[in-house]
Amino acid sequence: MKKRTLGMALSFITVNLLAQTQVITLDSVSVTALREEEKVVDQPLSISQKSEKEIELDQVIFQKDLLNSMAGVRVEQTGSIIGHKTSIRMPSTTGPYYLFLQDNIPVQSSGFFNHNGLAYTTFETATSTEVLKGAGTALYGSDAVAAVVNVQSAKAPSQEYEGKVRLKGGSDGYASGMVESSDTIDERHGYRANVNYSRSDGWRAHTSYDRVEANLRYDYFLDDNNAFKINVSGTKTDAEQADSFSDYTLIEEGSTDASDDPNYDIALQKTDVRRRFDYARLSVEWSNYTFDNFEITTTPYIRYNRNRYVATWENNLPSNDAAQTTVGLLQKSSYTSSWGRIIVGFDTEYTKADQKYIQDFDVTTTGWGATTYSKGALYDYNVDYFAIAPYVHTDIALMQELILGAGLRFDYNHYNYTNNMSVGADSSNTYYRTADRTDDFNHLSPKLSLSYHPLEKFTLYARYANGFRIPQASRLYSQKVGYEDVVLDPETSNTFELGVKKEFDKSYVELAGYYMTIEDTITRYKNTTSNLYYYENGETSLHRGVELTAYLQMTKNWGAKAAYSYARHNYDNDTAYGDNEMAEAPQHTANARLIYTPSYLNGLTIMAEWQYVGSYWMDDDNTKEYNGYSIGHLKTDYRINDDISLFAKITNITDVRYATAATFRYGSDNYTPGDPRQYYAGLEYRW
Repeated sequence: MKKRTLGMALSFITVNLLAQTQVITLDSVSVTALREEEKVVDQPLSISQKSEKEIELDQVIFQKDLLNSMAGVRVEQTGSIIGHKTSIRMPSTTGPYYLFLQDNIPVQSSGFFNHNGLAYTTFETATSTEVLKGAGTALYGSDAVAAVVNVQSAKAPSQEYEGKVRLKGGSDGYASGMVESSDTIDERHGYRANVNYSRSDGWRAHTSYDRVEANLRYDYFLDDNNAFKINVSGTKTDAEQADSFSDYTLIEEGSTDASDDPNYDIALQKTDVRRRFDYARLSVEWSNYTFDNFEITTTPYIRYNRNRYVATWENNLPSNDAAQTTVGLLQKSSYTSSWGRIIVGFDTEYTKADQKYIQDFDVTTTGWGATTYSKGALYDYNVDYFAIAPYVHTDIALMQELILGAGLRFDYNHYNYTNNMSVGADSSNTYYRTADRTDDFNHLSPKLSLSYHPLEKFTLYARYANGFRIPQASRLYSQKVGYEDVVLDPETSNTFELGVKKEFDKSYVELAGYYMTIEDTITRYKNTTSNLYYYENGETSLHRGVELTAYLQMTKNWGAKAAYSYARHNYDNDTAYGDNEMAEAPQHTANARLIYTPSYLNGLTIMAEWQYVGSYWMDDDNTKEYNGYSIGHLKTDYRINDDISLFAKITNITDVRYATAATFRYGSDNYTPGDPRQYYAGLEYRW
């Protein structure tokens, strides 16, 4: 590896930024796969990337704004607004099939996955984002089954002092303000810091939220051989939590109610129906270049997560309070040579978790399985979680155009569970508190790839990657009566992928086909006698698809980008669902963008966008189907001069009435209404 100085690094960044004259940048560099800078076109895997300029045009408010323009990537906001569900090479799910990162560091422990994990990241002020599709490389373990999503926070410090204020406003009381400052103090020190606040009243009842994001990056170059990057990130979200509709007519009529379930109104009278996310992380990345062609990177970090909500899907409306404090270390050593490179390292972390599930009031439910629940704790336990994973990855040049890649990772995961209540069932005979115990899981993950580069900026590749995900602490220790003896094993996956990438002068195309199996799937089943739902290891699920990304610079002023995915997701001879298609799994998704940068008004960019989600089954029994939806957006950015920019967007421009999620569960339809037409505008001032 080359030795670096702060001046060299900043000069490189400055040149790169000046070269980005288009919204869709070519010759993109990715850092997710191996935590090293590599050209996307050269990598033997499917990875989608968005640069800062495209993100700025998208004017990110929600996680979906950041990610849904990528092929095969679908993020849908839930009733808690900043909450979300993700679908990447999988049905839309709350399961732990995705590894969410910020600045290459996981935002949560594998044993305590929160499907709203992107809410922990500073996604509103992200400078770039990357999605590695399929099982991760040897550098990633549990949860990196279907994708690794990496959100980059503060970029490198500016070469000279710069300040920035960005103000946004929009429909339904939306307002946002961001302040940023950056400078190079001297040849060894530089910083960048920003704070962003946003809030909204929400377009329908009980959907208001307040959110704060903060980032601090401090770069320190001790000498030519040692560089330090200190990152501090934090988010705090307080969001009201609306319900879904069981009657689709209400969506068609544009209802702004929070729910059509009378029990939801009762819930609002009894408890605080909202969701709160708290997150903070401090990391120090130390890179050492003492030896030629050899780089050692050591990244210790401290992280705090807290997730609080009311479980409105349970009739007794319990409240959840889950907090985790983590100390972790990422260690990586990389050696490059004429024959290729080898990377060895390990990841380890220790997490102390506190889990409380509380009945806030006495209540007697009605209907099937009517039960009386007494005020007090339903679960109260602690979990000490330890994980360590050594790995190795190597790339060998079999010949100049042919590169063989291979990786191996061994993960060891340990839970130490302590119950703070009496062992046995609660007074309602619903929740079971198991006795103190320990659980251990380990897995060996092989990876293999072959890439062929017959021409410059042209890659053909084949890839195999094994992945896994351990059972979550909540699945192991938050048990229901009658299922306390269920034993859960890790799920394992095998991903096979073929792909081609070609970058032209002002255009590019990427095509990937994949076949993924997941064995021992932790599946939700229904007990027809008790009418309760429970989880246990099922059989195998199959996931196959094709993803296409293309960009064409048609003229000096016109460019177009298309992202399309065709996918099939099925159970494979499952005991309950046979070979059925999985719920919430559309076969077709697409995003198309037409970008106009007129010559007559320098600095103006206009983008028309189309988003399509095809039909899908609402339940795993394949009895109910939702037709999907198609919506359009219009976005514009006008850089008046070096100091002032104006921007605006209209989302769902034709005011389509649709559902972002449609399911059939617990004996009823559930439709989460999508946003109606919304207007946003803002101003950015730089100095």
